[in-house]
Amino acid sequence: MYKEGKAEIKFHKNSFINPVGQASRDISVALARAMCKGCTVLDATTATGIRGIRYSKEGGLKGITMLEINRNAYRDAARNIKASRIKAKVLNESFQEFANTTRDRFGLVDIDPFGSAAPYLFDAMKIIKDTSLLFVTATDTAVLCGAHKDACLRVYDAVPMHNEFCHEAGMRILIGYIARTAAQFNYGIEVMLSVYYAHYMRTFIKLRHGAENAASSLREMGYAYYCVRCGYRTYSKGQIPTADACSNCGAKMAQAGKMWLGNLHEGKAIDKTIEQLEAINASNEAKNIMNRIKEELDIPFYYSVPELTKRLKTSSVKMSDLEGCIGKRYRVSKTHFDYMSIKTDAPYDTVLSCVKGKRRD
Repeated sequence: MYKEGKAEIKFHKNSFINPVGQASRDISVALARAMCKGCTVLDATTATGIRGIRYSKEGGLKGITMLEINRNAYRDAARNIKASRIKAKVLNESFQEFANTTRDRFGLVDIDPFGSAAPYLFDAMKIIKDTSLLFVTATDTAVLCGAHKDACLRVYDAVPMHNEFCHEAGMRILIGYIARTAAQFNYGIEVMLSVYYAHYMRTFIKLRHGAENAASSLREMGYAYYCVRCGYRTYSKGQIPTADACSNCGAKMAQAGKMWLGNLHEGKAIDKTIEQLEAINASNEAKNIMNRIKEELDIPFYYSVPELTKRLKTSSVKMSDLEGCIGKRYRVSKTHFDYMSIKTDAPYDTVLSCVKGKRRD
């Protein structure tokens, strides 16, 4: 028996369940509970059924449909749903088959595959409606973070960043791909929350129908630039790359994108999720992640403090001292992407000066 929240999973011999993913499921249930009143739900990759069961028992959501393509895992899910005594249906179908045959439209579509979510997104747009929520997980972080550049080009039509802030760049590539796919169906996106946790990425999005909404989202697309020589980074919105030489040292800049350069979080969604985490008695890990996101500056991109001290060939820096130095004139925060990194709107030379001045001798 595996217990999580109000779910008890008896059957998981032939299906996959990851206990480490509890924090992600806690956040998903809390956000759905806060933002999806009366929604019908599609759990597109259900495995044991635990996510859909929790949406029913803790999220209070009705009209839940679960899909599982693997025959043996489907049997586990069906048994777990029956044992949980919830009103839900589970189908032994692929997502693509279901999306192309159903007439239903869902208020929440949850896609949590092993690997890339990209193959699901085009079909997902066929079963959503205005204001639907789309929760998307990507576990192919090696691709999104630049270890496999050609694969990222092939799957996401984007050049990745393989450096110290690659996790945020990867998240923005994922969201950018969702925005471009949604735009083909005249949907714009509103990003409510984005979480990097346990080596996977998960983003929570609201879809808004209309040509102008789609066009507005596409205007948030652009490119990131990184100087391998000095560590300077910048970005620009637009369909055509604009940076070539580093404005800090003159070296040629590495380029990544297209990617989403708009917000990664929305304040109301964060507050409501934190509130609902308390209501469902969520894990401390989920609460810690959300509290860190609440304090995080929502701007591109973060600076790795160990990477800065390495580049400057100086001793280590206390995070509190560095934040204090930068915070005298600029905004600064920690980031949930990397607990040894900061985000700030300070100029790069100010960041470097503070690292030098606050080093541990």
